[in-house]
Amino acid sequence: MKKLITFLAIGLLATMVAACSSPEENVYQIMEDAAAQENAFEKQQKPMNKLESEEKALFDEIMELGMKEFDQIQKLSNEALTNLDERENLIKKEKEALGKSKEEFKKAKAELDKIKDGELKEEAQQLATLMDDRYSAYDTLYSAYLIGLSEDKKIYELMKDEELSMEKLEEQIETSNNAYEKVRDANDTFNEKTEEFNEKKLDFYNKAGFKITTDSED
Repeated sequence: MKKLITFLAIGLLATMVAACSSPEENVYQIMEDAAAQENAFEKQQKPMNKLESEEKALFDEIMELGMKEFDQIQKLSNEALTNLDERENLIKKEKEALGKSKEEFKKAKAELDKIKDGELKEEAQQLATLMDDRYSAYDTLYSAYLIGLSEDKKIYELMKDEELSMEKLEEQIETSNNAYEKVRDANDTFNEKTEEFNEKKLDFYNKAGFKITTDSED
């Protein structure tokens, strides 16, 4: 049977600096501007998960129908294909938001040399490397998800064939499930990189002497 793969990507932690006047302020500001660019990325998460659940429900409903109800199977298959197109649009919006964040973050690298404290500069360079790793992990996730959507579309196109054999359908479902296992692995890697970056960023701010509050604090 087709598995439900919940797609959930963690976003960057936003912070506020109460007061700072050190040379590291530019690096801080760029990092927070990069995080702000990802607001559109985070907004896609809830509708994406909703669409995934709805598509799984359509799949289950189709599988419960007999071939005597082929017209209904075609109708539901078309609804599922529309769902997949909507998810593709959402993940493309995510990709666009991450791209804007990446472009913003590039500015931080130009500011690193302005940090005079050697230890702090090294911390900032480690942050830059972590962020590059995170963007790379998202590229892998994005590609894997598009492949998963493509394999799902093949399922519903097959279902619109009245001569479809169960063996052929099961083979395509297995292919789709395997594709989404790669999505899950890529998603886990992206989230791990994001969490690691968020933690290291707070360490950097603290070592830089910034008095910070997160967006989850009053």
